Amino acid sequence: MSNTYIILSEQKYESIPSNWSVEFFDLSYDNAFTKLVALETLKDNDNKVYYIINKKHLWSKTTDVKLDDVKINNMEKENRLF
Repeated sequence: MSNTYIILSEQKYESIPSNWSVEFFDLSYDNAFTKLVALETLKDNDNKVYYIINKKHLWSKTTDVKLDDVKINNMEKENRLF
């Protein structure tokens, strides 16, 4: 299975949180890079940022699941302190 990529866009605002959207999905790296260059060329403002992301990295865990559980438990303990 070959790697597939998505292109995300982030619209940044000063007073409200950023707005994220998926521009393209299921692209090869070459197609994703070509579309990214086109989007950057046609961009009308500097408050919009585009990202290429490999889909295999989305929602993935490390290989050591026990270590992930320890990190999550430690984070929960730290959040309870505040």
